[in-house]
Amino acid sequence: MIIRALGTLSVAGCLFLLAVSCTPDADRSPETAADLPQPAVPSSINTDGSPEFRNNRLYVADYSNLLHAVSIMATVSRQSEYGHENYRPELYPEKMMERAEQWLDMVGTIDRHFNEGGKVIRWLDRQTGSAPEDGNTDLALYPHLVYAYHIHHRSGRFDDNELLFNRLNREATNYLVTPGRYLMNERYRTGVFQHHDGSVDHKSMSYALGGLHANAYAWVVWKKPGGQDDMGVLTEAALGHHMGHTPDQMVQIYRETAETLDDAWDASRSIYDFGDGTTWRLDAVGAMIRGKKAMYDFLYMFGDDDDAETSHRIFDRTAAMLEAVAPLAEPWGMPEKIEFTEDGARAASETVNLYHWYQFLNHLGGGYGFDREREGMPMYIDRYRNDLKNLIGELSDNALLGALEYHVDGEGRLVTAVSYGEGSVTDDRLTVSTAGMFITMAANMYRKGSAFERASDWGNVPDDVARRSLVLHDLKFSLVERIEDAL
Repeated sequence: MIIRALGTLSVAGCLFLLAVSCTPDADRSPETAADLPQPAVPSSINTDGSPEFRNNRLYVADYSNLLHAVSIMATVSRQSEYGHENYRPELYPEKMMERAEQWLDMVGTIDRHFNEGGKVIRWLDRQTGSAPEDGNTDLALYPHLVYAYHIHHRSGRFDDNELLFNRLNREATNYLVTPGRYLMNERYRTGVFQHHDGSVDHKSMSYALGGLHANAYAWVVWKKPGGQDDMGVLTEAALGHHMGHTPDQMVQIYRETAETLDDAWDASRSIYDFGDGTTWRLDAVGAMIRGKKAMYDFLYMFGDDDDAETSHRIFDRTAAMLEAVAPLAEPWGMPEKIEFTEDGARAASETVNLYHWYQFLNHLGGGYGFDREREGMPMYIDRYRNDLKNLIGELSDNALLGALEYHVDGEGRLVTAVSYGEGSVTDDRLTVSTAGMFITMAANMYRKGSAFERASDWGNVPDDVARRSLVLHDLKFSLVERIEDAL
């Protein structure tokens, strides 16, 4: 996290820089565990606007995904985008600052109730506050749970309010640092990441690697040119203390994991086989792409010459994974499961789970995503595969155009699932996690292609681009308002 007294700080890389202890919180006491988080975030919103609590529980995934939506609504309400006079000028700066305060309140709630030293509690009983008796956490939560750092990456947009700026870069430290620590300390064993029962498969490997990307990014920003102005104000030893692992320790983890990946790579199918075959969940494909992006950046920047060679090989295989699945993208999305064969990737499910589809897209271009390259990083896309930018832009345009056509019902409600064959609705619920991830993904991805543009440029683009952009923005606001009305 960032401390203003340490110097003038830039926007980039402002997660995790803190000049105070970052020791994980002790496990919740019985008294704390009995408390209920406020607000009570539902799983879905009924057609009459009332909240629906699945199994009478409060799920950390719903809190996390709403948190991302709040973060985006805050950071993109700047004057050039949502807060521009062409759209909703009343948002800047007052509403933008209010959203940031809301984000801080939510982080505190999630950290107190669902985070035990990086071990994430899946759900709490809505009446008693009791947690699952098995005590297990779901690794699928981690790749986007840790994405909460993104408001810190953009905290310079709140620079005019020094108190708020400092709070954004200080108060969430425990929540941002401890999940990555947990994955490395508790789920890692010499080259593999395990489920709670010790098993290893494509899910444990992809979700854990995806969940490490925030910790890796903290070090990447510390190392890259310009890092001296933000996280570079801390010494390597100091930042290592806060992060829980030094660069050398993380390099070793990534080296060992790279050997596992080498052994598991199936070049004829462009995918890894960790002993459970080559049929993967779409969200795991996205998590692996983001996790390997952090991995190859880290090895290149902190490793030796052999690590740099490994880094490039990891990138090439990451690109191959993306290219293998890209042809499966219909306007309404990709299938929930994908079978990688020697004849190409095929749908292994008739369902498009929209939450998984939006997660996949956000892994490509949200925050420290696959397409993020800056000076000091290996910049493989910029140097060798510039065509991948066009691929991501095309995926983004088609996904957002498809969402407006296939994912929103006549009442303006975002549905949860459609059929992969034709895009017809198969689950018409408005779920908080799906809506939260859509808002997040759409705000991050809408300018990757050419079909949408920010409000400050609406006068310089074709009328249809401006109209579509207006509709897309309105949908995001409508969804977040529906959720807030139900809280």
